[in-house]
Amino acid sequence: MTAHKPEFLSRRDGDLLRSTASFLVVIIHCISGWVRDFYATHDFLSLGFFATFLDQLSRFTVPAFFFLSGFGLAQQFRDRPEPLKDYYRRRLFKIMAPFFLWSALTIYRPWGALKALPWGEDTGTAVLETLRIFFLKGFDYQYYFLIVIFQFYLVFPFILKVSRRRWFLLAVLLLQLALMSPVEGYLRVLGWSLPPLYSYLLPFYAFYCVAGVHAAWHPHWGARLVNAMTRPQAWFFWGAALVLLFLEYWVNIRALAKPLAYADHFNRWAVLVYCVATMLLLLKHRKQLHKSLHDNPRWKFFFAIFTPYAFFVYLAHTHVLRLVNEFNTGLSLFHLVTRVFLVAAGSYLLAWGAQALFANYPRVRFALGLPKPPLTRADFPLIGGSRPPRAKTVKPTPMP
Repeated sequence: MTAHKPEFLSRRDGDLLRSTASFLVVIIHCISGWVRDFYATHDFLSLGFFATFLDQLSRFTVPAFFFLSGFGLAQQFRDRPEPLKDYYRRRLFKIMAPFFLWSALTIYRPWGALKALPWGEDTGTAVLETLRIFFLKGFDYQYYFLIVIFQFYLVFPFILKVSRRRWFLLAVLLLQLALMSPVEGYLRVLGWSLPPLYSYLLPFYAFYCVAGVHAAWHPHWGARLVNAMTRPQAWFFWGAALVLLFLEYWVNIRALAKPLAYADHFNRWAVLVYCVATMLLLLKHRKQLHKSLHDNPRWKFFFAIFTPYAFFVYLAHTHVLRLVNEFNTGLSLFHLVTRVFLVAAGSYLLAWGAQALFANYPRVRFALGLPKPPLTRADFPLIGGSRPPRAKTVKPTPMP
């Protein structure tokens, strides 16, 4: 019997982190109007402040996606190595198929800009501009994740083994720190500036990807620190990192008067600190999560009907959001709650419906970012599926 090898994160740990991050991405896109309102008013007694707090709390989400992508890819390649040609044929298609399909479904967004290009006068320039929008900006704002992951998949075979080394991880960290805010402020004092770069390039997210690969090679990475920390210490570090993150955002919009897009992005030192604190908090509570959630039969439905659809929901929710925005236009608490509920519920209903509709078309499900196994009635315990078995009451045998 082969002993089970320990992993930095279990499959259920990764599923929980991915689905939580995906749901928070849905929330922050729903509340963007309130975030803009706080940016304009600076009113701490408003829903805008609450929305901004949620927005900053969610800053770990996209780095978590990159970490999990590097971690999962390294696990698979470590256990089942494959020739370079086969790797590129399978892996790049796995990313490009959803990217091309969802971009085609979202062509209505950049259609005006594409139509205005000089197709008749200068076809070459029009084609190059279309490719720039498609591959460097994306037809929808959340597609940049696929653009960055595509770049990571290109270089992954060449950095897989060297990512085991601590020096390489440190070098990638230093490279990313050199491109993150507030470096531009320090350089401005010296009269220097960073070169103009697209924010969808891999160097801005490389550390999170490489950290995931490093964790796949070293299952006990950080275990000494996690074991030395108490739970209150882990919560304090996480809370302090969140406060630091919000304070930096406040300085960006109040003192430095940065535009919202430059004040609230992921490429900030404070975001990296917050991501480390969030991961330590997860690792510190891993045993409790396994006991109360992962291995609990009552939560089996969560890992059957929610976590497998995190990728699809991430890609599809903006379509549902635009539909909801057609009639949900206010900034009251009612509008906030109903917008989040309608978009989240609509996105998952769309996912389940697409999974059922294309149950016999695995290639279509693959291109949409849906999971492999189709849904069954047993996955829905509330409508007649399997329920956790109740403990039987054993009656004592009467004495003769």
